[in-house]
Amino acid sequence: MFIETNDKLKLYVKKSGKGIPCIFIHGGPGAWSKDFEIFCGKQLEKNFEMIYLDQRGCGRSEGYENTDYSINKIVEDIELIRKKLNVKKWVLLAHSFGGIIATSYVNKYQENVDGLILANCTLNFNQSLESQINKGCELLNITRKENEISLIEEWKQIAYNLVKEDKYYILQYKDYNNYIKMNSIDDEIVNTNMSNQSFDNESYFLDYCKFSEKINTPTLIITGSEDYAIGVRHFENFKFKNEVIKIINGKHTPYLEDTTEFIKSITEFIFSIINRQYKTK
Repeated sequence: MFIETNDKLKLYVKKSGKGIPCIFIHGGPGAWSKDFEIFCGKQLEKNFEMIYLDQRGCGRSEGYENTDYSINKIVEDIELIRKKLNVKKWVLLAHSFGGIIATSYVNKYQENVDGLILANCTLNFNQSLESQINKGCELLNITRKENEISLIEEWKQIAYNLVKEDKYYILQYKDYNNYIKMNSIDDEIVNTNMSNQSFDNESYFLDYCKFSEKINTPTLIITGSEDYAIGVRHFENFKFKNEVIKIINGKHTPYLEDTTEFIKSITEFIFSIINRQYKTK
C-alpha cells in the first residue's frame, strides 16, 4: 500500500503477520525495508504484525531532489503512518542510521511506543564515521593523518580506497558472500534521492545520544562485537533509563548473518514487554 504524507508524497508501507505491531525503521541514509523483510521478515511475522516502511526518497517511496529529508520530517511521516493504520501503540525496530530516526520519534511520541529496539544503530553519525575511518586505515595499512579536510571528505577518501581494494565489506560483513547477497537485493532500489543529499543534511550529524537520557521506554540495544560500521563500543554512549544490551558475535547485519540469535533476542524482548503489561493490569 501507499500512504500519502502531508506534503503529498506517497510512501510505501506493507503490513504482514499478526501480534503486537512492530514498525521497521531502515538505515542508510537512503536504504529501504526490502532486504530486512526478505532475510528475517517471515520469522518475525510469526509473532508480530510487522510494518515495513520505505522512508521518503527511498526505495519504492516518492521523494524528489527538493524534498525535505530532515529527521523531524521523517518522524512526522512515521507518526502519520501510525494514525493511518489505526495503531494505538507499537514497537520501533531500527537498524543502523534508523536509530537516529527511531530515537527522535520516541523522544517526541513516547506515549505511543511500547518498546524501542536499536539493532546496530548509531546515535551519532560523526562517531560512526570515525570508526569507519580508523578501521579503514588499518585495513589499508596506512597511518591516519592529521589534516584540514572535513571528516566527511576524509571518510570519502578512505571509503573509496576500501572499495577499490574490495575491502569495504569487511566493515559490515563476516562473509563476502553475504555482502553479495545484500547487494543483489539493494541494487534494485529505485529511489535514491534521500541518499543523494545525506551528507548535506545538518540534522543527520547532530548528537542524538542526549535524547536517550530522557527516554523511559523499554529499550533493547543489539550490537555486533565487530561492527566497525557503527563502532564496536558506540552503544556505551547511550543512556536509556530502561535498556537491555545484547552483544552478538558478529558485524553490522545480524538479520542476515546471525538471524537465529537476532530473532530470538527481539522475540524475547517484546514478549517481556507484553508480560510486564499483563502483570500491571
